[in-house]
Amino acid sequence: MQTSGLRYFLAVARTGSIAAASAHLNVAASAISRQIANLEAELGCVLFERRPRGMVPSPAGELLAAHAHQALIRAEQVAAEIQELQGLARGFIRVATSEGFALDLLPNAIAEFHARHPGIRFEVQMLPPGQVTQVVAAGDADIGITFAFAPSSLIAVAYDNMVEMVALSAPDHPLAGRPSIQLSDLTAYPIAVPTLDTTARRVFDAACQAEGIAIEPTLTANILSALLPFIRRTKGIALMSALSVQTPVRLGELVCIPVRSRVSLMRGIQVQVMRDRKLPHAVQAFLRQLIAALPPVEPGGL
Repeated sequence: MQTSGLRYFLAVARTGSIAAASAHLNVAASAISRQIANLEAELGCVLFERRPRGMVPSPAGELLAAHAHQALIRAEQVAAEIQELQGLARGFIRVATSEGFALDLLPNAIAEFHARHPGIRFEVQMLPPGQVTQVVAAGDADIGITFAFAPSSLIAVAYDNMVEMVALSAPDHPLAGRPSIQLSDLTAYPIAVPTLDTTARRVFDAACQAEGIAIEPTLTANILSALLPFIRRTKGIALMSALSVQTPVRLGELVCIPVRSRVSLMRGIQVQVMRDRKLPHAVQAFLRQLIAALPPVEPGGL
């Protein structure tokens, strides 16, 4: 059995359809269908049951899925060990990230690593925080960086810390010169925030509720990058982690303003890897650099 066929098979098993697997892998649906048909012919059995809610692995398919996952991990490990014979001259690193880190911190870390090791290739997936953990646990990403959600016994945490949400504004905003502001100060200005299903919004709403403050956002978006042009061109304020916009703040394009509130505006962040997996040399090197780019863990932390 070819590894490409096993990878396509696993993608369909996880997503529930050939169309979804095609989008996930960026591979033509016809190629995926052909590979699954080849596997079924080779094994002499049906690997999927077609149901109204999608394609579900048959008993034979469930058995193959368990084998395929381990086989792909072993194949990747062998390839990584062969590449390591060349030091950091070659390699492939897959990173899953939530959007807060994809805007600034992660691409800068990759650019810095590439400058020293130009033969290393990267693949970045931007996913909701919970899905980052899932793809790392499944072995579909080498490293995950995300705002922490529910723990998983299938991942190991390489970095665990807390970061505080701040108010972001244009440099000429009336609040921009203050060393800090109260949460109630935000009521006088247009507010841009992420959607309700994000950790940032949950933390912000909880803080407002604790202080009895009602803030109706002017702009709500499920893409953080959509908030930035709004605050650059208006007297608006956005709430997010300073890690998301380190470069614009350093260049003076945006200003971070600490916000004081009765309830903490802190959120947990983690860098995750698959538990009990030996990471390739290139992944280990980038993992060290990525962690070094994050805020240092206070004494008593991980």
